[in-house]
Amino acid sequence: MALAAGVVLLAVLGPLLVREVRSLPRPRQLAARAQARVATLDIGGMHCSGCVAGVRRELETVPGVSAVDVRLETGRAIVVCDPAVADSALVSAVQRAGPGFTAGPARN
Repeated sequence: MALAAGVVLLAVLGPLLVREVRSLPRPRQLAARAQARVATLDIGGMHCSGCVAGVRRELETVPGVSAVDVRLETGRAIVVCDPAVADSALVSAVQRAGPGFTAGPARN
């Protein structure tokens, strides 16, 4: 009985596990990010997924930014970038996304 349950569990969860393992960053990607800086910004004025997309799009245009994650629920943006990218450049990008958006370095 336990063996049958194990086979069924593997059949159900196996594809999920494979998908998760494939989504992990490759060693070359990790090496490229080893010297990167992670900046967290508090974003004000976001009310919908369109706002999130606009802020993400503007942050991605900043030279030196390699990854952006904007979260409506927390009102924060997490930006992976070169250490030389100034917080002021990221704040300016958020403000370019729309007149109602405000941004500043997150206070932990």
